Amino acid sequence: MATKSNHFFFAFLIFGLLVTISLDFTAAEIGVCYGRNGNNLLSPAQVVDLYKRHSIKRMRTYDPDNAILDALRGSGIELNVAITNQYIERLANDANSANDWVRDHVINYPDVNLKYISVGNEVSPADSATSRYARFVLPAMRNVYNAICRAGRAGQVKVTTTVGMSTLGNSFPPSDGAFRDDVAPYLRPILSFIVSTGAPFMANVYPYFSYIYNKGQIDIGYALLEQGHGIQVNGEYYDNLFYAMVDAVYAAVERLVEPSLKTTSGMYNHTSEKKAGRKGSQRRPKIVVTETGHPSRGGDSANMYNAKTYNENLIDIVDDGTPRHPEPIETYIFALFDENEKPGAETERNFGLFYPNGQPKYNLNFN
Repeated sequence: MATKSNHFFFAFLIFGLLVTISLDFTAAEIGVCYGRNGNNLLSPAQVVDLYKRHSIKRMRTYDPDNAILDALRGSGIELNVAITNQYIERLANDANSANDWVRDHVINYPDVNLKYISVGNEVSPADSATSRYARFVLPAMRNVYNAICRAGRAGQVKVTTTVGMSTLGNSFPPSDGAFRDDVAPYLRPILSFIVSTGAPFMANVYPYFSYIYNKGQIDIGYALLEQGHGIQVNGEYYDNLFYAMVDAVYAAVERLVEPSLKTTSGMYNHTSEKKAGRKGSQRRPKIVVTETGHPSRGGDSANMYNAKTYNENLIDIVDDGTPRHPEPIETYIFALFDENEKPGAETERNFGLFYPNGQPKYNLNFN
């Protein structure tokens, strides 16, 4: 016969299991980018319902639209919001503008689960389209961060920025990843600021484009993250191109923030980090992949089968981490919808997981 203490023990055990299951469920590393360059898309309220129906727990947006924030109230969906490049100069030059921005988009929305603010997207001094914004990124980050601190949200909302893979001058082998010589001076103080505030560093990582531009050197199965297509690189086995690209970003970041933790060959020295205690890991910011995906039409190797294969495999691998950084990789799939007004090549308008009416192109399990 069970005693009262036995009942208590089993109830406690069941409660613990339920909590564990809940934590595992909500800790999924995948989010989806919500772009709005289309004239036939669902409303923000309908989009939030779409996220809920498909158990998508993280959203990245490219502007802090109030209709999106209103729709997210009480949803629990984690929000990663970008400040548009065109607005960076104003925030950099006027601390009051940063205070107003934080009031309008953070303080006024206490029931929105805002996690990250990215000041700019793919700004680079080496890119003619965005170079004019580069000198304003760090001052804007400081002003927004100070406003977040004044709002009492510094422990909850992290301020960072996002780069593209074009900022790297070398990405292979992954351990030799390094930023371009004309980009490193721009990113070094930004990374120092990010490390000092405990924010992650964000990068847009697209194996699809690496494959397209290097078809003679890269196997498509490796680019689609399929098992059995990995390669050996300097004694480390890379299952897929996504892992290799993320590790290249880590190596480039590590080379700027903590040169003393590198060996003479340029490889990250984990032995030195252990000797330094937690210093190495504290100085190495987490990498968040803010965009990755595969187009379903419009260009070379862009078809429904490849898009589904890539995104399915991506969901399966992000929890494992890379060979050199075996921790979960917080990752956002680009994009929620095909966007018929997005500029650029035809592939740019066909990265969506869903048609504009909300119907899925193919089934994905975000759990």
